[in-house]
Amino acid sequence: MYLTRKIDKWLSNWKEKAKHVPALVCGIRQCGKTTSIKMFGEKYYKNIVYMNFWTNPSYISIFDGDLDVDEVISKISLRFPNIFIDAQNTLFFLDEIQECPKARLFFKDVANDGRYDFIGSGSFLGLSGYNVGDGTPIPTGYEDIVYMKTMDFEEFLWANKYTESHIEVIEKFFIERRPVDISIHELFKKLYNQYLCVGGFPEAVSTFIETHNLMESLRVVKKNMDEIMSDFGRRVDKDGNPLFKPNEVTRIRNAFEQIPVFLAKENKRYMVSKIETGSGTEKNRAIDYLQQINVVYKVYNLELPSIPLKGNEIPSQFKLFPTDISILTSMYGTETIAALNQGDLGQKKGAIYEALVLDSLYKADVDAFYFAKESGLEIDFVICYNASCYLVEAKAKNGNTKSAKTVMNNKNHYGQTKLLKIGDYNVGEVGDILTIPHYMVFLLGRKKDLIVEDLSNKALW
Repeated sequence: MYLTRKIDKWLSNWKEKAKHVPALVCGIRQCGKTTSIKMFGEKYYKNIVYMNFWTNPSYISIFDGDLDVDEVISKISLRFPNIFIDAQNTLFFLDEIQECPKARLFFKDVANDGRYDFIGSGSFLGLSGYNVGDGTPIPTGYEDIVYMKTMDFEEFLWANKYTESHIEVIEKFFIERRPVDISIHELFKKLYNQYLCVGGFPEAVSTFIETHNLMESLRVVKKNMDEIMSDFGRRVDKDGNPLFKPNEVTRIRNAFEQIPVFLAKENKRYMVSKIETGSGTEKNRAIDYLQQINVVYKVYNLELPSIPLKGNEIPSQFKLFPTDISILTSMYGTETIAALNQGDLGQKKGAIYEALVLDSLYKADVDAFYFAKESGLEIDFVICYNASCYLVEAKAKNGNTKSAKTVMNNKNHYGQTKLLKIGDYNVGEVGDILTIPHYMVFLLGRKKDLIVEDLSNKALW
C-alpha cells in the first residue's frame, strides 16, 4: 500500500519546470524517500535506472575518471542492458548518493547538459555531504534540494482515507478562529492520539492501518531505530575504514539515549557534559552527527523572545528533540504507549506533549526556539508566525501562563509578543492569545505555504 506524501507534489512540480537541474532528496532513514521516488518514476517515466551505492557499491566505478555525460550514460547502459535509455522517458535514481561523491559531482554536468533527469537521495548527506575524509566538491547551484521528513499528521490523515475536503473543514474553524463542532473535535482528537502513539515512519503507519495494533507499529519503530543506531558502527570513510572508533560509536549512542532523560526534567535543557566519556568537542560532535543524519532537532534558547529570533539565539543552550514523536515514545517503552492510548501520562506528560508540539512545528517547517532565564521565567517555544512573534505553551491540559504573561506585559523589555496555547483545547482567540488543539498545529505550515505562494504570484516592484 503506497501512502501519499507531500513530496509527491514537490517531485511533480520539479519535473514540470522547463529547465530543471537534478533533484536531491535528503532525510532520515526509513522516512519513505526511496518508495516515493520510485512511485514518482513509475508514474511519469517509461523506464527507471535505479542504483543504490550502499547495497551495490560496484556502481561507484561508473563515475570513475572523466564525467562526460555521454560517456557516463554509456557506462550506465552497459550495466543495465535490459533498459532502453531514452532521455525523454528515463529517470536515473541514485540512492544513498553520499557513498559516491563523484556521482553527486556529476550532477553539475547533467545540469549543464540538460537532456537527462537525475534524482539522488541519501540519509547521511549531513552538512559535509559525503563520508568523512572525502574532499569532492558539492555541485552548489546545480541541484534542487528538498528535505523529506517522516509523516506529519496531515499525511497520517491521508493514509486513513481522509481527503482534502475533510481537512478543509477543520482549517475553516482555524482560519475563522471559532470552536470546532464537538463531534468533529472529538474525532480529530482521537485521530491525533493515534498519530501520537504510532508516529510518522511510513512502515509503522501502514502496519497500524492494517492491524490496528499499536504494539505492532511500535515494533516497527524500534526496528527502524535499531537499524539507525547500528549504522554508526557500519559506516566507512572513503578508504573503506570504519568511520567511527568503538568509543565514538558508544558516545553517539549515549548522546542519543540521554534525550528522554533531559526532556523528563523540569527545564528540559540538554546538558552536553552528561554524555559519557570524551572531551567537550567530542561530545558536541556526537550531537552534531545525530543532527546531520536528521535523527534529532536542536531548539535553542533566546537572549530575548523578539524578531529576528535567529539573531537572539544562544548557541550553547538548547533542548534536543527526536525528529519523530514515535522515537521518543518508543524510548519510554510500551507502558508509555499504553498510557498515551488511555490519555494518562503521569509524570512524563510534560516531556511527551512538548515533544509532540515540536514534532508538528518541525514538520511544518516552522523554526522553533525557547526562552528561559535563571530567574525561573520559561517559555516552551517561541516562533515567528504571520510576521509576529508568538510565545508557545505546549500543555496536555490547562496550564500556568505566568511566564508568558510576564513577557507579554513587559513589552519595553521583551518586545511585542503574542501567545499561542496548544493543548487539550478547542479553538479560541481573545486579544493576543490564540488557543488551538494539538491536531491543528500542522495548519501553521499550510498557512505559511499560502503566504509564500501569494508572494510568489505578485510582482516585487
